[in-house]
Amino acid sequence: MTPILVICILCVFAYFAKGVTGAASAIVFNAGLLTALAFGLAGGLTLLDGLYWIAIADVFASGALGVLLWKHVKLEKLTMLLLAGMVPVTVVFVLLLPTLDLRWLSLVLALAVIGGGIYLAARRDLPPASTKALNLWALPTGALAGVLGGLFGMGGPVVFILLSRAGDDPTEFRGRTILITNVSGIVRLLALAATGVYATRHLTWFGIALPVIVVALLAGMLAHKRIKPKPFRIALGALVTLAGIGGLLRFALS
Repeated sequence: MTPILVICILCVFAYFAKGVTGAASAIVFNAGLLTALAFGLAGGLTLLDGLYWIAIADVFASGALGVLLWKHVKLEKLTMLLLAGMVPVTVVFVLLLPTLDLRWLSLVLALAVIGGGIYLAARRDLPPASTKALNLWALPTGALAGVLGGLFGMGGPVVFILLSRAGDDPTEFRGRTILITNVSGIVRLLALAATGVYATRHLTWFGIALPVIVVALLAGMLAHKRIKPKPFRIALGALVTLAGIGGLLRFALS
């Protein structure tokens, strides 16, 4: 397969998930890319090229969701605290990305993400946590998400765990994640661009994949209306766990 064919196939799943949840596109894309790399099916697409490309696509998709669903966007203390912890740490780790050994880093990432996914999918139905508790944990949670966001564009697994305790309503969840992904995505893309990692091929791949992104995003938005809270949480856990398994496969077979 060619790199653009791999990208388009992964975009079908990644941006359907984003249309449903308001996030998760990088989780699904990276999980699929890591799995393709592990089995030699990536068509020459490298891990770094994938990480750089998804930053461009995510800014577009997050912006589109923000425009289409602006009435549902949640501007509140919880999301502001998450972003306060997330944004500066994201910048730091974007700048570190070209210098790090991603093989060992991917192992730590995979284990952490699998743990988070199992927690989301398997935890009992709990009442929402108090506003005070959520706000207390928002800043450190955002900082940890910034590490994963800066390196992999996927702070979602960490953010999902906190937001799942803010309530199980899928529409409220998506309203929060739209704001978070827009701000953090723009910051990450600008930081990557400042390091000079982008080449013409990244923009070409984005242009070719754009129709796939749009169709998958709209399909996910339509599916969102049919989702119930408990299956929604279990599906989130499955998505997060999928990302971790892809990372483990990449580590084991590299």
